[in-house]
Amino acid sequence: MMAQQLSIFMENKPGQLVQVTGTLKEAGIDIRAMSIADTKDFGIVRMIVSDCDKAQAVMREKGFMSTVTRVMCIALNDRPGGFGAVTECLSAANVNIDYVYACITEIGKSAYIVMHVDDEQKAIEVLEKAGINMVSAENLTELG
Repeated sequence: MMAQQLSIFMENKPGQLVQVTGTLKEAGIDIRAMSIADTKDFGIVRMIVSDCDKAQAVMREKGFMSTVTRVMCIALNDRPGGFGAVTECLSAANVNIDYVYACITEIGKSAYIVMHVDDEQKAIEVLEKAGINMVSAENLTELG
């Protein structure tokens, strides 16, 4: 089970994130998870949103370069060591995690983790075999 992630490339200067979040708000698009990676001049905002295709269209209308990428999302028990078990499974299968970030959820319930890996199929097989709960794109948009 894979989800779609919107990545937006923008200048690293005041007001850019306001434009991004304001554009999504005006379009009625909810942000479910977000990560920002930056350099001195540019940043990449990675998001799981309620409507990825619509979000990409409105971002492009505003002049932002964006891409849509497939990512995995898993649900873990919110306890120490939960994510460590995932990293151990993937490492043992020689699957590299390119990046990871968390989704919004209620404290004490499941922790939702978004991951981009170098071998999707192998990662799915390994995690399912280990009993890790994969979360669908539909489940992500229903969080709240």
